[in-house]
Amino acid sequence: MERVYVEFFSNEALENVMVLLKYKPDLIIYLGHKHDMITRKIESLKKFRDKLSPNTEFKFVEVPRDDFDFIINTINNIADTYPNAEYELSGGGELILMAFGFVSATRKLSTLRIDPFTSVEIRMTEGGKPSRTYEPIQLSVEDNMILHGGSLTPLTGTISTWKFSDDFRNDVRAIWKVSCSLRARWTKYCSVIEECIKSNQPDETGLYTLPKSTLGDAAELFNRLNQINVLKDYSVMKKSISFRFKNNMIRHVVTKTGNILELHIYEVATRSRTFNDAVIGAVIDWDGKTYTYDEMGNISLVDYTGSDRGFDYTSNYYQSVDTINEIDVILMRGVVPTFISCKSGRANSNALHELQTITRRFGGNYAKKILIMACPVDKNPSGTSYFKQRAKDMHIWVIDDVYSMSDEALLSKLIRIQGN
Repeated sequence: MERVYVEFFSNEALENVMVLLKYKPDLIIYLGHKHDMITRKIESLKKFRDKLSPNTEFKFVEVPRDDFDFIINTINNIADTYPNAEYELSGGGELILMAFGFVSATRKLSTLRIDPFTSVEIRMTEGGKPSRTYEPIQLSVEDNMILHGGSLTPLTGTISTWKFSDDFRNDVRAIWKVSCSLRARWTKYCSVIEECIKSNQPDETGLYTLPKSTLGDAAELFNRLNQINVLKDYSVMKKSISFRFKNNMIRHVVTKTGNILELHIYEVATRSRTFNDAVIGAVIDWDGKTYTYDEMGNISLVDYTGSDRGFDYTSNYYQSVDTINEIDVILMRGVVPTFISCKSGRANSNALHELQTITRRFGGNYAKKILIMACPVDKNPSGTSYFKQRAKDMHIWVIDDVYSMSDEALLSKLIRIQGN
């Protein structure tokens, strides 16, 4: 028997796919208003379906937003055509839900609701008593992006830069301890080292020779890095130091000030099974499509959600004509994402607005938002009060002074925020 579900189309993308994820039915009928079922949302929904449940057919039925009788007749027609259909009640406008209530008062219609936060399904039985069942439903970060109309590009750190082996995890923990001991000096030293390395490229064997006169106090950082065995062939001479990085990942950590905080957050979070997926350095294309140009100026389309994922994005001819955003860390718990922005230095209201914008676009109202700061928000009590109140008004959690926080305390906060 064909399994059919009716979804009342929602502006919250997650509410449109809970049945699809759990049951992968033969047919889903989306009932909604024309102004809600816009082309962009429908195309994103179809692309998501094609990846996760390609055998499921979609039908989209539009009803006017102010014709109660028309909506009632439409629901009755669906019930007549598909007498065994089940109705999922997460989304839908008020008038549609009122019309459904009117119809269901006179007909025996099977209803259910699957909560995106908990994956708990509630069904109404013939006796009028609700039954509750639980079956974990999960999404990857990549699939969540597709659902919301975007995609992770190959520039994403988990794809292009970071490979989290046990050895690299140990290196991240060791470097984080160094950064905690240096605090503000870590940022200062990394900035100096980044500029110094740009002007002093390594030889063909990967050996760097950096002048002490340029490094200044930042030379201290290399001594500490050598002590934790992330440098090779370390040598201190009268006017210079020479070394090789253990690997390219260590080079990326040392030459960009904010990387160690992002890596620390990701490394701590992924110790827990609470999060079923995680991405660091997520570079998001807003419509999942990027255009590239070859030497002759010919334009071609790359769809990161399709088979062209192997595109050589390091090419000199890579260009994007779309909106691209980066978010430092994204965690998934079930189907709910948490977007995390990391700041090694101070943060202002712009940081809050950037986080708010990208979370609303790619997570909707179910997503969590966290701003994580290595240092305290501000030593000025009035500034701290304003900033934290602004974040609270925007439903953004702030975790500051992470330099002083244990790994266990940080992980506990991340889990608690995702559970709220």
